Amino acid sequence: MTTAEIEGSLRDIFAEHFPDRACTENSFSDLDSVQRLTLVVALEDHFEVCFDPEEETGLVSLQDVVRYLHKELSDS
Repeated sequence: MTTAEIEGSLRDIFAEHFPDRACTENSFSDLDSVQRLTLVVALEDHFEVCFDPEEETGLVSLQDVVRYLHKELSDS
């Protein structure tokens, strides 16, 4: 899966869970803890990956999440 495909899916999932918010580069860091957990669980379900809790806290931008997912999907 390419980074563009991952980003597109990520934006779709974000829009599904937060229809009143735009998905921007800083959207991930702007979420509160419950919203962030909701998004992480949705991403894990969609991409069939498991976020490492220690690494997940370091993901602050949209591109950080895309890179993380790309790495996880490439490693499997």
